[in-house]
Order: sequence, then C-alpha cells, then structure tokens
Amino acid sequence: MRPPCRVLVSTSLRSGRRSSAQGEEIAGSLLIARLDAAGEGCELLREVEVPSSPHRPGRRSVRGTAAFAGGIAVCNSSQLFLFDRELRRIEAVRSDPAFVTATASDSVVGLDGDLEKVFEWWAGEEPELTAFMAGHHRERWLRRDDFRLPSRHRDRFHINQVCFDAGGDMIVSLPDLEFAGGVSKFWNVTRRRFHLAGRPELRPLVGRIHDGLILGEHHYLGWTEGGRFLKLCASTGRTVRSVDCSVPLGASTGNPVAEVHGWLRGAAHLGGEVFLVGQSLLTLFLVDMERGERSPPLRWQGLAEEPRDPGLAIYCISCLDPD
Repeated sequence: MRPPCRVLVSTSLRSGRRSSAQGEEIAGSLLIARLDAAGEGCELLREVEVPSSPHRPGRRSVRGTAAFAGGIAVCNSSQLFLFDRELRRIEAVRSDPAFVTATASDSVVGLDGDLEKVFEWWAGEEPELTAFMAGHHRERWLRRDDFRLPSRHRDRFHINQVCFDAGGDMIVSLPDLEFAGGVSKFWNVTRRRFHLAGRPELRPLVGRIHDGLILGEHHYLGWTEGGRFLKLCASTGRTVRSVDCSVPLGASTGNPVAEVHGWLRGAAHLGGEVFLVGQSLLTLFLVDMERGERSPPLRWQGLAEEPRDPGLAIYCISCLDPD
C-alpha cells in the first residue's frame, strides 16, 4: 500500500517539559490524512476526538491504533473502541483476536470481535522475568488491582509492542531491559524465553524502542533513544539498515533524548520495505529500508496551525484503505 493512500495517525500533547513519558496528557486526537502520489506531502482529511479515559480524568491522548475486524481498533489510556473505516463507532463483529499491550500491567491481552478477552499473558508468570520485578508488581497483580487507575508504582518492563515472527511465535518488547548477560529487550511469549538474548550485535541498542514488526527474515523497529529506524536480522540481531529519523527539539524539552533526537514513535508498513515513520511535532517520514533512505519531512496540508509545541507527538500510525 504505497502512496497515494490514507493513514490514521494518533497523537498526544503533553503539558510542561517533556521528560521521557512524564507530563500530563492534555490533548490528543485521531487524524485521517492522505499521502500524495509523489510521497512529498499529506493532506488532513478529518480529525476525530476519542473519549477521554474515565479511569484517568484529564488524560486526552489517543494511543494504539490497528486494523481489526474489517475496521479500526483505537485505544485511549485505558479503553479500547472499535470503529469502521470511516471512524463511525460500531459495537462488535466476528473476527480473529486482536492483541493489545497493557503496558501499565506488564501484560498482553487478546480480544475478539465482541471485545471479550480470549487471551491473557502477564510477564510475572515467567520465572526469568519475575526476577526483575519488585514486590509491589506481584502484589498488585495478585490482588487483581485495576491497573488503569493511577499508582505511584510504575510498570517494570514498559511492554509497548507485540508482533509475530515467521513461525507464528508471539514476540513482545521489553524496552526497560538491556542486551547483556543473557537478557534481551524481546521476549518470546510462545516459547517462554528471551528472544535474541545477549546478542553482542544488539548491546549498543540501549534505551527506548517502539513499533516492532517482523517481516520474513527481518525485524523492523524504531530506536527512540537513538532517533533511528532499524532493520535487523531477525535471527541474529545484526543491524542491516539504520536510518536517521531525528527531529531535535532543543533544551526546552528537559529530556536529553528529545533534545537531540526528538521522540521517534509510530510506524506503518506501506508495502515492500517502505514505512511511514512518526516523530515529534507531527513529523512524518517515508523510509525505504531496502535502500536505507528517508524522505524529507512530509508537508502537511489542512492543519489549523503549524505544530510548534515540543510536547506534541505521534503515538501510532495505521494504514486505511487506499484511495
């Protein structure tokens, strides 16, 4: 699905200085945009508001989006909604499960077309991962606390992505771990073991990662800490391509990563090895991972004003049907 096509972009605006994931989410919406045939610009077609979280008053961000059940599944910070392709709310349809990372509870949940839970995995059920958890992580889970409610305790692994390898194994990200001593930033849920554990090729890959996708023999992901979109060998972790997608924000952000690289997040596969990659300030790049090249920032058309707030970031990008 190369340009021209329509894409769905979810956004978040954080108040104050951006310090990693800190700062209250005071705004956020869904943007439907059309990429032009030349791959140089995108036109805003529609902006849609998603209800704010009833569990966290004031949270206005729109988080994950994904094609699901012939429509689109959309999350705020604690709820999931199902829309058709024109973003009209629908209740339920028959479908294979959608898998959602429940970041605050170090979990993955599978939902059917009726939005009923059909799968659940918690990192604390894995002996190798339990060793990294504090007592309060286990206690809250055993009490079956509602993880959607605010807590002074942070999640341990910050699981933010689930994908499947060529053999159908479920792979989740563990961004808060590092590649050392048999440890990895990825866990194979199906086989209950670290994926690419301790690979020397991956040890420089420190800090935050987002938006993993395995296609054939390669693993594509956003290395937020380094501002780069990567193509890795899925079996060895060797870096095949590394494309700089940084958008420096300067010292006003209060975060050393964002100062130099911005906040790389959101990626949609457009076909072949072409991806639409998101950055701070609603920046979008077309990235060709076969050539190791990216476009200049796409020119937005139809925005009410030019994005200037460093707290404005893209959360997720999904493809809609081609025009």
